[in-house]
Amino acid sequence: MSGFINEPKYPIKAILIGTAVGAAVMLLLLCAVTGILNMTSGVPYDFLPFILLVADAGAAFVGGYLSAAINKKNGLILGLIVGGILFVVLFVLGLSTGESIGLTTLLKAIVLAVFGMLGGIKGVNKKEKIRIK
Repeated sequence: MSGFINEPKYPIKAILIGTAVGAAVMLLLLCAVTGILNMTSGVPYDFLPFILLVADAGAAFVGGYLSAAINKKNGLILGLIVGGILFVVLFVLGLSTGESIGLTTLLKAIVLAVFGMLGGIKGVNKKEKIRIK
């Protein structure tokens, strides 16, 4: 029973690290997408939100994976929290630039939450590296 006293009730560190890495991955992916789109001219403008949604989903997956891998439990909840925080950041940034709230915003919230949870599941269930001496 005494082993449970020292366990943190809320894995704040894992959430903060997962969110920070997820945001950094999101920034890198969005920069890569922007660079690719600047080099090519054949991508229709209507397709751009879906490309950005895929980049956001990848970042939520990485953030959820990392936070759950650090904590080693509660992958669904941690992934949901990280995906939710990333959505809130994107939502606030979008509102500050004049983006309208609509069906795309709801879709982005759902996708970030789902991919964050999937990353959390994968992070908890990851296999440890086998070290050969």
